[in-house]
Amino acid sequence: MGLILISPIFNFKTKDNFYLPEAQASFLPTSVIITVCGNDVLDTGETCDDGINNGVYSLSISQKYCNATCDGWTPYCGNSTVESNYEECDDGNNTSGDGCSSICKNETTSGGGGGGGVFIPPSISTKVVLIGKAYPGSDINVLMDGKLVKMVKADSEANFRAEVEDITSGVSSFSIWAVDKYGGRSIAYSFTSYITENTITTLSGVYLPPTIDVNKTSLQKGEILDIFGQTIPEVEISVYVFSEEIIATTTSDEIGAWLYKFNTKVLEEGSHTAKAMSKITPYEKSGFSQVLVFNVGKGIVPGMNTICPYADLNKDGNTNLVDFSILLYWWNKESAPADQNMNGIVDLADFSIMLYYWTG
Repeated sequence: MGLILISPIFNFKTKDNFYLPEAQASFLPTSVIITVCGNDVLDTGETCDDGINNGVYSLSISQKYCNATCDGWTPYCGNSTVESNYEECDDGNNTSGDGCSSICKNETTSGGGGGGGVFIPPSISTKVVLIGKAYPGSDINVLMDGKLVKMVKADSEANFRAEVEDITSGVSSFSIWAVDKYGGRSIAYSFTSYITENTITTLSGVYLPPTIDVNKTSLQKGEILDIFGQTIPEVEISVYVFSEEIIATTTSDEIGAWLYKFNTKVLEEGSHTAKAMSKITPYEKSGFSQVLVFNVGKGIVPGMNTICPYADLNKDGNTNLVDFSILLYWWNKESAPADQNMNGIVDLADFSIMLYYWTG
């Protein structure tokens, strides 16, 4: 079928009954090649495809047939290899009179060799093969119609190959997702296809989006936010921070780990989002990671005591249940306004101080 530009969300359909991703303005495409071995169509990446004749033995070089995986040829008379189950000889041609006949039978009168049996072609199973990149050493999970059917591990260069066999012909939906070294889960890469019996459908060039996480979900204006995750080793990562639409770049290391230290001084107070994508080659990019939300406060003024006096955390003049709710939000975390005793963590001591100033 050839080279197709797609992203990780699938909706629209090709002539081979594949549902490809709906174009989205914020998505840059990845290059994915879909081949169907056994459909009698020579797709990109295939050496041959003879349809129902794939895997059938041939008596001549000129009429040799494709193998079951469309990357080479089934044994044939004239390949210089004696297939002992059904050939007596093979001298690399289909010419009689040279001791080995045109159909690979001995022409000597002193008795022939064995062989001569009927070639039984291998049965071609119906299966789907998924080939791509995730994160080095990551666990790749493959779901079919919502059920986990295969788990494989990516190699040290993030490559993976998963084969799903014993599939019944018809429409099936597949999803692929991985877990990175931090325990973070990737976005699922999904597609739906009509699977034809006795064919091998291969989807190659699948690049899972990078994983993403942040070290804080709430911070003051001017603090540094660590945005990090894992992807393919030594590729460029583009980090997008909205609503300011700030784009920054960093590079993943030899194990695919990446980190960008973002200075929040350029952001306004309020909620913001972060997401990332990987640049695989100059022409190929992954889809976007999941979108994370973080909040930026008003900021810290140097030299100013940032503790909220009298444990009045919302500064409404009272210390009550609203302030208690805020304190619970920051429990066991670092928060200058709620950390009344300035010991670096919000804990029971701060709660005791709040009770002392309680107004109800």
